[in-house]
Amino acid sequence: MSIIETIRERRSVRTYDGQALRAEHVELITGYIAGLQAPFGVKARISLIHTGGDASPVKLGTYGWISGARDYLALIYEEGPLAREGAAYLFEQVILYCTRLGLGTCWLGGSFSRKDFGRQTAPSPGEKLAIVSPAGYASERKRFFETYVVGAEKHHRTRKPFGANFFHGNFSTPLTEEAAGVYALPLEMVRLAPSANNSQSWRVTLDGDVLHFYRTFSYGFSAIDLGIALCHFEMTCREKGIAGRFEVSGSAPVEKAQYAVSWVQDSLIHPKPQ
Repeated sequence: MSIIETIRERRSVRTYDGQALRAEHVELITGYIAGLQAPFGVKARISLIHTGGDASPVKLGTYGWISGARDYLALIYEEGPLAREGAAYLFEQVILYCTRLGLGTCWLGGSFSRKDFGRQTAPSPGEKLAIVSPAGYASERKRFFETYVVGAEKHHRTRKPFGANFFHGNFSTPLTEEAAGVYALPLEMVRLAPSANNSQSWRVTLDGDVLHFYRTFSYGFSAIDLGIALCHFEMTCREKGIAGRFEVSGSAPVEKAQYAVSWVQDSLIHPKPQ
């Protein structure tokens, strides 16, 4: 499955069948995590936690949002420049990998017990527990709670039009897919990125071959949301043979949002047809 297909395939799963991850999936996930490194020099780590099936199972509270999950991924990071963005980028790589394995996941930013998960991840004084996600086998049956939540969030799952978050030169000129050129597909994958309450709090401006990425001030998880979007963007660029790099630019225009990072194009290495 390509990264583009994986991004389009991923869905939030809240109800699981109660089975622990099979040994082969545990090995694949832990091996994949071991080979990753967070971007921007960010110090972050991901733990795979098993709730256990013995007489004293590990208690992990998710306040009713998740049912039947036996295994969880937990994201821990150290504060620093672009720390939350880099940590979220790292976590989304693992989420997409789990999707490719056919596993269900669900980003949880506030609806989990930090006390319970903190006992299992043991953050050091300089670390923060940011995000958790179940990782497991989706149940064929959904709870009433999940049906209700999904129904209530139906309008949230819609995505804003392409030109609502992507701009040409400044925030006054919406960017069209035609004007985006080779970046049309990577930006479309950004548009499909999950975000807290589907706020889609990222903004991007195209200036020549440089794209400037911003986060809005309106939502507490905007840096996490942007990190997911950056992951989608760069992984799609790599898949399509678009060479470039992220760097912090001192010449980025100040707009109606907080500047985070820029993508600078190196060259096009035989870009594949869209």
